[in-house]
Amino acid sequence: MKKLLLFSLLAAAIFSFGSISAEAASDAIGLGKYPVHVIAKKNTELKDEHGTIIKTVAKGEKLLLKALKGTSGVINYSSKEAYIPLTDVHYIQLVDGSKIITSDEVAAKLKLVSQMYPSLTKLKMIGSSVEGRPLYSLKVGTGKKEVLMDASFHGREYMTTNVLMEMIDTYLKAYVYGTKIGKYDVKEILSEVSIVFVPMVNPDGVTLAQGGKVKTSMTKLKAMNNNSTNFNRWKANINGVDLNRQFNVNWHLIKTTKPSFKEYKGKAPNTEPEALAIKRLIDRGDHLAYISYHSSGQLIYWSQTKSKFSRTKKLVKGVSSITGYKVMPVTKKNEPIAASEDYFTKVKDRPAMTVEIAPYAGEASVPLKRWNNVWKQNKTVGLYLANEARNW
Repeated sequence: MKKLLLFSLLAAAIFSFGSISAEAASDAIGLGKYPVHVIAKKNTELKDEHGTIIKTVAKGEKLLLKALKGTSGVINYSSKEAYIPLTDVHYIQLVDGSKIITSDEVAAKLKLVSQMYPSLTKLKMIGSSVEGRPLYSLKVGTGKKEVLMDASFHGREYMTTNVLMEMIDTYLKAYVYGTKIGKYDVKEILSEVSIVFVPMVNPDGVTLAQGGKVKTSMTKLKAMNNNSTNFNRWKANINGVDLNRQFNVNWHLIKTTKPSFKEYKGKAPNTEPEALAIKRLIDRGDHLAYISYHSSGQLIYWSQTKSKFSRTKKLVKGVSSITGYKVMPVTKKNEPIAASEDYFTKVKDRPAMTVEIAPYAGEASVPLKRWNNVWKQNKTVGLYLANEARNW
């Protein structure tokens, strides 16, 4: 009887292991339209799906990744799939900020760098959108101290995602190769203060504004868009709620309207999963400062902290000096009202600001022709933020 029981348990374990292995083997993440060129950082082995060595890849050899599978990159070799350890290669260019970056590309590229640099990055799924798209944070650096940056709270403001994805691309590369960006020693800074990036807070709204496919009916969306099919102006999440009016700081002062492509505050604070994910990230984190990227207008909004006013003022002026953006005064007209920046300041009493990139674009996304200048203005902002936090 004991032998029979032991055999049954062993068989179950083998069957279970086989099932997990089969599932893992099929768990590939296609890069689709966004393949990544990589370069071997040492001599390494290219293997087939059975683990048989196909060839040795020489240090410095360039390859094109078409997918990810576990901790391996997938390439085409002699018309077949072949696999290479992601930790044995560096990416050459992660993203192209001059082009539209979709939520699918964000997810794939964040997974790629987290597998490529497991000791330098930490990827977390912090929530899901209304339609089930994942919300990710990526910690870059090995420093115990942290600062927080996010983007694309509003659908049409998706160029802000490009800014953060380019920061991830550029900062990681500089860290790995030991190079400076301007006056900033990237490895030295990020070894003391890590940056937590949330590149896309509102993937449903972004997808809609970019002309992508969403699950919500067009009839419902048009009704919230004043019967217009111009979704390029869409700011809200897919429920028609403005995510940056969802935080419990003077929320009651905002006029109650109805679901819309912009400015509807929702039935109560934090009813929307995307806003709730950011709230929880702020609540549970120990971030020393926070920048939320928006568009447009080349402006900086900020809130006064109770105990660290001079620190906040210095930080805001520093970002203004780097970007050339105008600092908006803290007045009754600009008083804190239900934005993530206001919430961070309230619960953490630490520096926070909302940075509006690019010249004012009206009720539309920022044209891609603005990209080069936007990136030039904002390239070092994350490093400046982390560098300032080193002495806090």
